[in-house]
Amino acid sequence: MPFALATEGPRRYNRRTMDQARNEDVVSLRDHPLLQRLADEQLERFASAGEVETYAAGEVIVTEGSLGDSIYLVLCGNTAVQKGGVGGRRLATLGAGEFFGEMSFVEAAPRSASVVALEPTDVFRLPNQALHRLAEDDPRAMNAVLVMIIRTLSQRLRQMNETISTVGQLSDWIAGSLV
Repeated sequence: MPFALATEGPRRYNRRTMDQARNEDVVSLRDHPLLQRLADEQLERFASAGEVETYAAGEVIVTEGSLGDSIYLVLCGNTAVQKGGVGGRRLATLGAGEFFGEMSFVEAAPRSASVVALEPTDVFRLPNQALHRLAEDDPRAMNAVLVMIIRTLSQRLRQMNETISTVGQLSDWIAGSLV
C-alpha cells in the first residue's frame, strides 16, 4: 500500500487517510477500547475525521512542550511516554488499544511528556477540532468515548496513587533505618 510522505515541523512521518487504510485499520478502530461502544455509522464518522500515522522505531510522535492538538489511539506497536525529552525518564509504555493526548481535548496546553515509538507503530490521530465537531454532531457517541477516557484516567490515577504510596512507604522505611 503506497504511503504519502508528509512533513509537520521538524518531524517526518508517513500519513494515510482512513480511506487508504480502511482494509487493514478499521478493524483495529472497531476493536479499540475507546471506540468499542460506537455503532458502525458513529465509528465511520470518527474514522473519517482522523488519519492513521505510521512511525518507525525511535521516531517521536509528540514532543513535550509542543501544543497538544490531537488525541492518539495506538493501533499497533508500542510507545514510550517520556519526561525530559527523547532520552528522558520513561513514565509509561503504551501499546495497541491504549491512547494518549486526551488532556488536549479538555484544554489546548503544552504536552506534558513526549511519546516515542519503540517499534514500528501505527496510531490513529484525531485532531481536537474534529473531535469537538463530532461532539456537536453526535453527543451520544461522544458521551460513550468520554466515559471510556474518564475510566482510563481513573485507572491511571489509581496506579499513580499506588506508586506514590509505595514510594512514601519506602521513604519512611529508609528514614527509619538510618536512625
